[in-house]
Amino acid sequence: MLGKTEQKIYLNITEGKVVRRTDRGVLKYDYVEGNLERIYPKEREFRGEKVPYWYIDLKDSKSGDIYSLGLRSSSGVWRSIILSLGSADHFLLPVRIAPYRKGEYDKVLVYLGEERLDWISELPPVEEVEVQGQKIKSTAKREEFIVSLVEEVNKKVSGDK
Repeated sequence: MLGKTEQKIYLNITEGKVVRRTDRGVLKYDYVEGNLERIYPKEREFRGEKVPYWYIDLKDSKSGDIYSLGLRSSSGVWRSIILSLGSADHFLLPVRIAPYRKGEYDKVLVYLGEERLDWISELPPVEEVEVQGQKIKSTAKREEFIVSLVEEVNKKVSGDK
């Protein structure tokens, strides 16, 4: 006998809403909520260009479906989410990600259960480095910090199960 299989539902954040694209059109939601399963990187291709993305998988405890929220690695919304998740001691309660629009920018609030999570800390600054005699901006330390936060969050998630 086979049980119900879980469905993976891909989402993104646009114009202050969680967005799901379907064959019938675009559905917009105020938030996405579920038990944090994992966070992982994956490259996507847009018009022949490879773009680094991060995916946050949240499992719906009622349906068993996995909501996979995809965000560009350079996105301020992505940074806000991971800096917020990095401040959590555990992931025994559902995570809720609630985007909103402020002016021209998407922002996001992150909750663990009913508690709003604040950022763990500020991101390391963008540095100026010299390459072949020219100064350029480097986000290498910032990206290393984010990857280390993802690793810490995933360890907490796997330890909670």
